Amino acid sequence: MQREVQEHPRERPEPPFAPTVPNLLHWVAEQYGDRVAHWRADDQLSFKGLEARSALYARGLLAMGVTKGARVAVMLPNGPDFVAAFMAAARIGALVAPLSTLYQAPELRWVLSHADIHTLIIADSYLRHDYLARLEEALPTLKGQTPGRLVLPEAPYLRQILVWGEGARTWSQPGPQTLRAAAEANPQFDSGFLARLEQNVTPADLLCIIHTSGSTAEPKGVLHTHGAMIRHSYQKAFHFWPLGEGDVCIGVRPFFWVAGLAASVFQCLLGGRPIYTPENDSGAAAVRLIEAHGVNAVCSAETYMAVLRNDPDLAAAGYEIVRESNDCGAFARRTPQGLKFMTEQRKDWTPVHPHPHQVPRSYGMTETVSAHTSMPSGQLLPDDKLECCGRQMAGVRVRIVDQITREELPANQVGEVEVSGYNLMQGINKRERESVFTADGWYATGDLCRRDEDGYLFFSNRIGEMIKVKGANVAPLEVEHALNNLPSVARSAVLGLYPEAQDSLLCAAVEIRGGQVFDPEAIREALKTQLSSFKVPRRVFALAPEEFPLTGSGKIVKSALIPMLEARLKAENVGAP
Repeated sequence: MQREVQEHPRERPEPPFAPTVPNLLHWVAEQYGDRVAHWRADDQLSFKGLEARSALYARGLLAMGVTKGARVAVMLPNGPDFVAAFMAAARIGALVAPLSTLYQAPELRWVLSHADIHTLIIADSYLRHDYLARLEEALPTLKGQTPGRLVLPEAPYLRQILVWGEGARTWSQPGPQTLRAAAEANPQFDSGFLARLEQNVTPADLLCIIHTSGSTAEPKGVLHTHGAMIRHSYQKAFHFWPLGEGDVCIGVRPFFWVAGLAASVFQCLLGGRPIYTPENDSGAAAVRLIEAHGVNAVCSAETYMAVLRNDPDLAAAGYEIVRESNDCGAFARRTPQGLKFMTEQRKDWTPVHPHPHQVPRSYGMTETVSAHTSMPSGQLLPDDKLECCGRQMAGVRVRIVDQITREELPANQVGEVEVSGYNLMQGINKRERESVFTADGWYATGDLCRRDEDGYLFFSNRIGEMIKVKGANVAPLEVEHALNNLPSVARSAVLGLYPEAQDSLLCAAVEIRGGQVFDPEAIREALKTQLSSFKVPRRVFALAPEEFPLTGSGKIVKSALIPMLEARLKAENVGAP
């Protein structure tokens, strides 16, 4: 057995209010007042403004029949209205489902049905996505339906769709206008009624259902309470995040995933850090925010910081991005005396350009409200702990067990990670607890790690086939199912090449049916209508039937395919991502 691990901080910090969304909104409005909370293009919200706008939307939802426990989906791009809509539903006790803006029609149909969504809040369009046309493709019986009185066999619980934007359909209702009108037409749902209702929202109530790729072809809906989301975000914001007083952040992580929702929206709200959403991911867009709004930091995945690090516009403007943690960076300005950070307090505790191996890699998952293992803010890894993920946070329990016997392993032995604690999900939508947790209440993650004698965790590998792409998990079975439904594909294998890289190169090997022509770009284009963009393989290879390595029972041996396909890429002078 491993010796007891000392956590940091020694005791889990508790927010200065009962951890529910309504209490959070009132607290941040009082603490941070008129400071900007969220900004995007021509829309911005202060902390007080967020409380007020979400209260108006909440009263409108109540007037439209949304109540505690009802399931409200939010499919909006990052920005003030996403946060206001999410908080409006949450503060009246609804279960909120942030939905991916990358969903294609089959994915959207599945999640609306499986999550039993009652009210959908959706943008009319975003980037190149026409969501109203996509909804009509996903729900064929939608056309001709009456607004607010939907009856859809494809999504039997869905009753109303509120649309943000200029687009309209006979079955839709204009979102903000409809909520405002409903609130004004029903004065019984006034601020006093809302306040009384909010008293019945408790930390134990379910807050959100976040969909993440599972080990099968279908996503899993992870359920979290108000208490778990807010308590864990509070601990991370004040003890494990290098962003502090005076920081103004660019936030580009999608709010519909746990890293964007917990580690951007909730952590920034609790810490009073404004989030600015740029018009795109370019260095030029970052420079405009730096110089117009005083942005000085980034909360995002390393992939975005790598883009900025190599962007000529950022360099030409005299700025650099310095990575401070797994998901945070700070902007520094070049001066004759060297790099100078944008806030005075930062230079006292952040070394300029630390070695990448010294920056701790946080470890966590959707099921634990994002990271549960890391290093306190401002700390780098000891020289003998390079590339580890730090240590478990206070209130989190982690153990390493043998995959077969399920007995806990001693230090420095690789085994499967099991987690428990205050931040663990309540369960997975439509799955019984016995199929999710061990008999003593732990969750088996499917990840292989080791922990040294000092409690530092080192990630080793994943037991399952999940592939990490752009910070998100891709289930190969889901992509293979879409491939095998194409007329030209007889069978397929989806795998990640260069798995040691931060992001694997998602590839597919396909067998083409007799008489069909292999057209890799046509295959990719067909998949784009079925799958989110990050799930579409970057490369598609055609293999003859005899080239597929098979087991005795006829299953494809993917481990044998990896070196074969990597050799092909090498011959084409294509390397790791």
